[in-house]
Amino acid sequence: MFDIFKKKPKVVPVTEPVANFECARLKRGRVYLVKELKSEAAFEIFVSLIKGACAECRHPETFSCESIGCERCTLLCPCKYCMQSRAQGLCFTINSPEEIRQKYLLQTSPIFWISKHGNDSINPANLEIMAGTIYDFIKKSKDPIVLLDGIEYPIIMNGYTPVLKFLHDIREWVILHKAVFILPVSPAALDERELALIERIMDKVDL
Repeated sequence: MFDIFKKKPKVVPVTEPVANFECARLKRGRVYLVKELKSEAAFEIFVSLIKGACAECRHPETFSCESIGCERCTLLCPCKYCMQSRAQGLCFTINSPEEIRQKYLLQTSPIFWISKHGNDSINPANLEIMAGTIYDFIKKSKDPIVLLDGIEYPIIMNGYTPVLKFLHDIREWVILHKAVFILPVSPAALDERELALIERIMDKVDL
């Protein structure tokens, strides 16, 4: 178990403006493995979830102003009052956070760079900081979606076994707090046994 109370970046769950009403349907309380050479499909799934209306919405015209709970809206949209909440995203990536924001038009979601350098970065060798940030976000958000892009880098820095333990902890938090965790992995980066152990604890997303 990681020391999740170790000093970590402050992360505040926020909601992206609604941009689509057709989004991926992933079950809460699940961890998903996306096997692909690059993380393009995983990002598309992540973005569709955090920029989509909640699953219960039947009044898309309510969100023309791109604001949940806008006082100007007069329609009785269930998204304002139902027990469901719009998804809020947290992203870790080995790519430039600014490039990710521009490519996927992400305005508010926290994005951390898995790097030893720069602002809003988390050292790939420090799994405790990354784990603490994820745990803090999952606890605060009503409908948390976490994308971890570039897990191969922490594996190189820490070894495979500590990262597998890290993923086991995340899986337990996701189950307890009804979150969604998305992990893209390049099959070529791991041997068969290592990939099989990750597959055992995660649901597969068919592309």
